[in-house]
Amino acid sequence: MTPHTRLRFARLIRLVRRSAAPVLAIAAVVALTPLPAAPANAADATVTVDLSRRGRVPTRAGAGFLYGLSQNGSGPADGLLQPLRPTLFRGGGARIAGHGWIGDGYTAGPGYQVRLTSALDQARRVTAAPYGAAYHLLVSDVWGADTEQPASTVYPCDNGDCANWRTFIGRLVADVRASGVPVRYDIWNEPEGTSFWPRGVNSAQYFQMWDTAVNEIRRLDPAAVVVGPSFGGYNRTWINDFLARTKADGTLPNVLNWHFSGDPVADAADARSLLSANGIPAMPLTMDEYLFSQQQNPGYLAWYLGRLAQSDISAAAHAIWSDCCVAGTLDSVLTSDQRPTGQWWVYQAYAQMTGNLVATTNANGVAVAAAADQGQGRVIALLGNQAGQTGTTTVAVSGLSSAPWLVVNGTVRVKVERIPHQSPLSAPFVVSEGDVAVTGDAVAVPVTHASGTDAYTITLTPGGGTPGAGTVTVDGNTTGSGDLQFQYGPNWGLTTGVPDMYAGTANWSHTAGATATFRFTGTQVALRAVRDVDQGRMTVSVDGDAAQTVDDYSPSRDASGVVWTSAVLSSGSHTLTIVNTGQRNSQSGGVNIALDRADVSRQAAPPPTVVTVDGNTTGSGDLQFQYGPNWGLTTGVPDMYAGTANWSYTAGATATFRFTGTRVALRAVRDRDQQIIALSVDGGPETTVDDYSPTRDASGVVWTSPILPSGAHTLRVRLTGVRNAASSGDNAALDSVDVTR
Repeated sequence: MTPHTRLRFARLIRLVRRSAAPVLAIAAVVALTPLPAAPANAADATVTVDLSRRGRVPTRAGAGFLYGLSQNGSGPADGLLQPLRPTLFRGGGARIAGHGWIGDGYTAGPGYQVRLTSALDQARRVTAAPYGAAYHLLVSDVWGADTEQPASTVYPCDNGDCANWRTFIGRLVADVRASGVPVRYDIWNEPEGTSFWPRGVNSAQYFQMWDTAVNEIRRLDPAAVVVGPSFGGYNRTWINDFLARTKADGTLPNVLNWHFSGDPVADAADARSLLSANGIPAMPLTMDEYLFSQQQNPGYLAWYLGRLAQSDISAAAHAIWSDCCVAGTLDSVLTSDQRPTGQWWVYQAYAQMTGNLVATTNANGVAVAAAADQGQGRVIALLGNQAGQTGTTTVAVSGLSSAPWLVVNGTVRVKVERIPHQSPLSAPFVVSEGDVAVTGDAVAVPVTHASGTDAYTITLTPGGGTPGAGTVTVDGNTTGSGDLQFQYGPNWGLTTGVPDMYAGTANWSHTAGATATFRFTGTQVALRAVRDVDQGRMTVSVDGDAAQTVDDYSPSRDASGVVWTSAVLSSGSHTLTIVNTGQRNSQSGGVNIALDRADVSRQAAPPPTVVTVDGNTTGSGDLQFQYGPNWGLTTGVPDMYAGTANWSYTAGATATFRFTGTRVALRAVRDRDQQIIALSVDGGPETTVDDYSPTRDASGVVWTSPILPSGAHTLRVRLTGVRNAASSGDNAALDSVDVTR
């Protein structure tokens, strides 16, 4: 929970993952931190997605945040939070001035009240609709054990005296119940280390503290949910001892919780076995903190979310390493000025994985998780990596015959998007999009990793219809709320076996105001409906624009002709709305409306391509760098593109890069000795970028331009001579650029 790395490191060396007994050694760092499954630049790999093997509805495990909200819970805005569909939040007012119950002299004063008020304000927002998330109230933080407590602190049950602790728990539960806000009680954070609980892991005093809290909570609120033990890492021995003792004492938690699994699938399975071995019924498993600081990039996050999706862990929260504890940035998933980063886009893609999970396999440190949703008309796969993979991964999607709604005239539409490690990031990059022919019930989607920290999404939607024509025909009885589906309100009927209509079906209404919608992705839609002597008038509109009236009366029957065609639309998602007006031509014998089908044009624009150019590709032409005075070159740098670094430490030194395209992303070194650079395009205003970082990232994207007019442009890099106060130097080192063309 603490944002201070030194405290995390101190905690790491106290943990041994799955050890027979705790070992206080540096080797524990290696044991706890996930090891790469394969080296960077590993051989090309193939991962699989099998649509024929459907699993459970996604639980969205991992869509949670530790201290991610503002102090009163109002930030971030719903527009940034709701798209992530979060399921878990955790907080207790840590680091808010006043030091909690301790700061008030071990009583309920303003320090206690401001922390509890913050937690309840946050919980009030996120446990209500539309979120319906769980909120884990960190009891120890309200008490004041947030690593800033004084050395003279009297801890619960010191010298066997639990009276004040019992008083605190009683007051806390009473205040929570009076608020009416549902929370779960997470009693003590990481009770294995001196930063939060210096009285010994699973010690006699720890269990005195735990039992006192649980018994008092349940005495005052028998329906309360208790979470624990919240160890700072998965340690098999500690968890087994905790379960055995709390079972004997009658103080088992309702939710078994720990932090920082190396592999959540394996640890969850092991935790289940420990519950069984101790004769304890199954209970929910949660992980209230995951991802170490160096793992918080889109590639690793996507890998971890994929593992969480396939684990028995029901909820997990993104760990906080900065912005503690009321900044409202979801721990830097948003920028300080509330703009999405690459991690935010990964969470949004994860939230869009609806329907049912499907079977997948992983390879070479690359993991894929996927879900198929016929109602939404899509399959979404999220591709991440544990090992910094920079080769090509082929995503082999099979079992398409089990999803016939995806295949139109032998094709599926495949869209590949790249989510770079970038802050801020306005949107993922479209790598490719187009119809792909199905061969042998499968399609193969190659993904070339531009960087080991990038994530990718692969989205499959129904194909483009007649090959070459780019038209999809959709029967009026293809219903649902997804792409290429009709949705009917009240007062519509269905007739089948109609020989002169597409698929033999007619969806009809004779009631004024009866409404139908058709959602589609494309550039134009043509509606086919019955024209006959008893048909009435309807209105049609696209995306809420002005409605147009269509008269379906005809003196002779035409059951499947085009009655209306939209204007050419922008490529993307649209909604057609059809309303029975209840009116008719004076010659018509009725006010019936009968829909046959829709023809959707899906104009396939050539997908953009991304060209990567090494910083040492020099000259004065297109896709070339040009360096002014005071620049140097270093070769043989293993963690940089093509092994080259073009560098300078002189204020005012400039470099230019000329390119033809619509966007450029600059990759440069971020490290402890880097300065602030200024960037501009085509002589426009400069944007400053701070290349300081406490940990080295030699080839990550440090800045991306806005979308530019297609054509020739010039990027200018200038050394400002200014550096972050934490930086030890004035260096700037360029790696490469990605140009979207």
